Amino acid sequence: AMAPATFEPVPVSGEVETEETIGDPASMREEITQRSVDWRERVKIIAMWQGVSCLLTGTAVFSQLLADSGINLPTTQSFINYVLLACIFMAKMLHRGTRTRESLLNYFFIALCDVEGNFLVVMAYQYTTITSVQLLDCFTIPVVMILSCYVLGARYRLWHYVGAITALLGLGLLVTADALQRKDESDEPARGPLLGDFLVMAGACLYAISNIGQEYMVKERDRVEFLAFLGTFGAIISGIQMSILERPAIRTLCEEADATIFLYLLGFTGCLLGMYVCVPLILERSSAAFMNLSLLTADFYSLLVALVLFSASPSVLYFVAFSVIICGLVVFNKAGEADSASGRIRSGFASPSEEEMSNAILDVKVSSSEDNNESLKSERDLLPGINEMSNES
Repeated sequence: AMAPATFEPVPVSGEVETEETIGDPASMREEITQRSVDWRERVKIIAMWQGVSCLLTGTAVFSQLLADSGINLPTTQSFINYVLLACIFMAKMLHRGTRTRESLLNYFFIALCDVEGNFLVVMAYQYTTITSVQLLDCFTIPVVMILSCYVLGARYRLWHYVGAITALLGLGLLVTADALQRKDESDEPARGPLLGDFLVMAGACLYAISNIGQEYMVKERDRVEFLAFLGTFGAIISGIQMSILERPAIRTLCEEADATIFLYLLGFTGCLLGMYVCVPLILERSSAAFMNLSLLTADFYSLLVALVLFSASPSVLYFVAFSVIICGLVVFNKAGEADSASGRIRSGFASPSEEEMSNAILDVKVSSSEDNNESLKSERDLLPGINEMSNES
């Protein structure tokens, strides 16, 4: 009689690997290390944006000092910054010898939005209150998130919205504290609150367009090229606007200004230039939405500096508001990067990058090499038949 056949289970490689890796101390240490690196990276991004927020506060402080000295030249102050950006980064771009990777019209449009957004918000202070400007300037955040979904293909998670709303609530507390601090001051009523509010919202929309364009250019094109053309076109636009609107004030500045005024201008230019240089660097690792949320703390820093300069005692509500804003930033950043509908940034711009062109060329080369391999293979298949025919003959 034949012995009954026995069948032994054949181990599956995937199951064996899974059993071996479960509870492996090395893999667990690697996972813990990766999580620690991710968390340190997120904390580092928050800290870097707070550094930019401090630079933004510096521009506000020096602008206030210039205004107290009778100097009101917002376009001229921006013009100096754009000229410096153009000189520094255009020289660097020419030294590299690379060709332009984006349409100049797109750079011009982003620069136009940047210049006019600054101008409209500064002009709004003449018609409405600082409280209204602080509140309505946050209109940039929802516009940026909407444009990120449409232009960049971003898909935000629930915790992104929770973090954004928390940060905005913190700003509401901050503005409330500022209003309570100013209620005893005899400020003049706003001349045209509706016009001022409209100017702030229009400037916020232009800010949002500029931020989204900047994020796209930094991540998909080239940071140096973007700053070079932003400075070039920004200098041209602000220079024309400055010569039309601020010529008498510039003449008065040259005739009557002392060394203190020029020191204020130097401080403003240094802070603004530092901010313009740092923002693209951080945007390569972050997003325009998180940038605008992070810069909400600039209002807190500005109020603290103003309170110190005027020897006033800050309210506890200021620190509560700052803590709420930071909590919102942590929640938003903890949610990670927004998902992309297409796996990469969707381009709203027409010109292809050098990387896309090189990939297309590589695809053509690969396809042509595959065709050559197929033709060689068919020739090799025909050789035995040809040899047989020659032997028979």
